[in-house]
Formats: sequence, structure tokens, C-alpha cells
Amino acid sequence: MGASAGELLLSRAADLGADLIVMGGYGHARWQELVMGGATRTILGSMTLPVLMSH
Repeated sequence: MGASAGELLLSRAADLGADLIVMGGYGHARWQELVMGGATRTILGSMTLPVLMSH
């Protein structure tokens, strides 16, 4: 299985030397996140640089 969308975003930000990630944050139904994953949850759980979120 490949990397999740959140992992790819964090990896790309590191590759680019980014200082900040700006993104919208929202959630899905619990079953939907279990099946498809959740970029917001991944970013919040393992952020490696500052993140500015808006909902």
C-alpha cells in the first residue's frame, strides 16, 4: 500500500524546504476515514512544520 495523502503532503513540503503548510481541515464519517484515510488527521498527528488550518 502506498503513502497516504497527508504523508505525501508532508514529504513534498520537506522536499521543497517549506516553512508552513496552509490547508483546510475537515472530517469525514469514522468508517469513511478508516477506509480512505484522512489527510487532516495525518497532518495533525505527525506535522513536521507549522500548519495553518481553516475550516
